[in-house]
Amino acid sequence: MTVRQKNNLWLVFILFYVLLYYSWILFIPQDSIFLMASSLSIALIVLTLPFLWLLGAAKRSSGEDRIFWMLLSAGSLSYVLASSIWITYEAFLNVALPYPGPADIFYQLNILFYLFAFGYKIFKNKRTLRISRFLVDILLVMTLFWSLSWYYLLEPIATTGNIPIFTLALSLSYPLYDLILLSFVMILSFTGKKIFSKRLLLFYYTGLVVYIIADSTFAYLISINAYASGSLADPLFAFGVLLIGYTGLIQKEEKKQPSQFNRLKTHDRVSFLHILFPFLSIGILYILMLITAPELTSVMIGVGVSLLFISFRQLIIHYDNQQLLTKYLKNTAALESNQEKYQSLFDNHPDAAYSFDLHGTVESVNGRGAEILGVTKDDLIGNPIIDFIHEEYKETVRQKFLNTLVGDVKDYDFPLTNQFNEFYYLNITHIPIKSNGEIIGVYAIARDTTENKINQQQIEYMAYHDHLTHLVNRVRFEEVLQSVIDKAQHTETKFALLFMDLNNFKQINDEYGHAFGDLLLTEVATRIKSVVTDPDHAARLGGDEFTLFIDGLKDYDDSMRRASQLLDVLNKPYTIDGKQVVSTPSVGFAYYPKDGKSVQELLNKADSSMYENKRMTKKLG
Repeated sequence: MTVRQKNNLWLVFILFYVLLYYSWILFIPQDSIFLMASSLSIALIVLTLPFLWLLGAAKRSSGEDRIFWMLLSAGSLSYVLASSIWITYEAFLNVALPYPGPADIFYQLNILFYLFAFGYKIFKNKRTLRISRFLVDILLVMTLFWSLSWYYLLEPIATTGNIPIFTLALSLSYPLYDLILLSFVMILSFTGKKIFSKRLLLFYYTGLVVYIIADSTFAYLISINAYASGSLADPLFAFGVLLIGYTGLIQKEEKKQPSQFNRLKTHDRVSFLHILFPFLSIGILYILMLITAPELTSVMIGVGVSLLFISFRQLIIHYDNQQLLTKYLKNTAALESNQEKYQSLFDNHPDAAYSFDLHGTVESVNGRGAEILGVTKDDLIGNPIIDFIHEEYKETVRQKFLNTLVGDVKDYDFPLTNQFNEFYYLNITHIPIKSNGEIIGVYAIARDTTENKINQQQIEYMAYHDHLTHLVNRVRFEEVLQSVIDKAQHTETKFALLFMDLNNFKQINDEYGHAFGDLLLTEVATRIKSVVTDPDHAARLGGDEFTLFIDGLKDYDDSMRRASQLLDVLNKPYTIDGKQVVSTPSVGFAYYPKDGKSVQELLNKADSSMYENKRMTKKLG
């Protein structure tokens, strides 16, 4: 059996008990002490249940909710204690309960604890409830109840002669407390859906109204000296207390299903009954005035007709306002939906996303944006983005931002080193934020292109470099050589181009294997790189062929000295895998501009020069 089903059974029990209570009053003989004592004892046991239900709700709650439930349970306990005193007098001592008497202390505490509970709840949630929106309507209704209470209860009690001051004060306190409690009921009636579920609110409302009716009836009977134990109002006290206590069971039920209760509304839809309440109050007061007036006058009729037209006019205004409110709420709901979608897109965007004001101050940032900069969102928001950019790139970022403010929207690549010294390549797009045609801020989307950039650099490197020796290849070397030629044409500088291969490389390769030969080529490249001034000034053309150029020459003899230094390095033996080998180079030279003024002319001249030198070496050998 579910918690809801068990609670429904308890509700049936409460209704059955109230019917049984009325049966005791109507059918048990007043002189049957035994039956009365047993009936009232059962009543006392039953009235303990609300205290236990509310106490359980307090134990399951925390914070201000626990205080609220504790105050309600204290009110129920006070009622149990008051009833115990009453039962002791009536059933066991067979003595009429004195008024005022000890039971009144706890009856007073009962209603005071209820007042404190709902007053505390309303005070703690005053901003959420927005009572001011309904204050006039609530005051109009309360004016009716205050008028009725004064006419039928307070004034008759206050004007009764020969009543001790304490008795008079006690008699007046009950209707006064009821009026205050009724004002809380009206507040909950108009705004309670913001802090209570519909089911909880229904039983609070019903329980409090029944309790107020019972207490007001008791005060009225006291005022006309007609109250006696066993009054038909007595079961209403128990019924109200039981209904308020029953809310403790509902709280347990809703704790099991938190998604179905205590949902805060974004607006208050005023029901037709709430709209009608204030006008009914005015109407009832006017009717009461007619009944109590000694005669009907034309002025009274005119006031009544005026009130009727005013009420009709206000109902039309209420209807129009309700239509406007409905339209406004639909637009608001659509706007909130769009905002939520935008916020979801902004927050969950895989790229870094920022929004700035016109001065470049960060107004919002998603998680990725904070992560890339190596800071938290709180560190960013409210601070200029320029504070988190390296000094070298601040002017670039500032200029791109200013360009966006004048409508120049372009993306750009941007290197970034963040607070954790992590390096990123970013592609940044600035987008102006416009409102009513005016730019009010800037969005920035920063895409992390680090991996793509590195892959691109690797591809470019592989396209222009030899994978074995990491010297530049023929394509890149010819590009560099062309740029040197172009520069030399303007500066009239001289340089030498060297072309070389290894004399006994084939024999070494055949004897020790290709892997050994690759290691030898790598060592040769290392020695060449130790001599050239720029890594791009030496290349492996393929196989064992290398080329490099020597720039900054004073004369041709200077090139020979520099070449001699290179040959000294390359002629030394190589130790590879524990084996020592000698592989001297054959070298050919081409001089700019003496031997050519183009890339191909210089390469051809250096190549032919190398082979000529190789033949001469073999003849001499």
